Amino acid sequence: KQWYQRRVRGNIKIRNLAELDPELNSPHIYVERSVIESFVTQWNTKFGLGSSQYSLKLQIMPSHSGTMLKAIVGKVLKACAVMQGGVVERIIVHSFNEETLNDNLWPPSKFTVFNRLTEVANAASLHFQNPSKFFIWLSYYQNLYSQPCAGCGKILSDETEKDKLMPPVRRDFASMDKAFHLSCYTLENETF
Repeated sequence: KQWYQRRVRGNIKIRNLAELDPELNSPHIYVERSVIESFVTQWNTKFGLGSSQYSLKLQIMPSHSGTMLKAIVGKVLKACAVMQGGVVERIIVHSFNEETLNDNLWPPSKFTVFNRLTEVANAASLHFQNPSKFFIWLSYYQNLYSQPCAGCGKILSDETEKDKLMPPVRRDFASMDKAFHLSCYTLENETF
């Protein structure tokens, strides 16, 4: 297999995201911004809002560390993800209508459901080494408030202190279309 990469100050520079070998995934891999821009363009053409079953649009945002992508899932949520070495390194999720102060994207959401979703999304970023699969998984949250839990069959469940009702914020990593409340999810529910 021919690799299109070169050494840059001791780091590996990747010119094609499709050729990123997961075994080389480390903080020392630098993916050219043009590769990420190409990925975002291809994603939005193929999977952007209204163009397919995956209702998710990606935008590149200015960042000092890595490449930051803003993912908009329907009119449900917006997520900011930092990509390092061709994988999603960190993500935070906010409501679609939630304002972030002074464009500071890292404070937690003021809504419990999106804070729980941030925790689940960060776990998913560790599971999915392929950014396309991660964003496809994230796109399944377009029905966050309408898809019932595969465990209990309910849309809302009392999952937190203070008697707050929560929708199923956990999506199956394998099938992606199964939703679970955090209290209903067990490893036996995971499809492998």
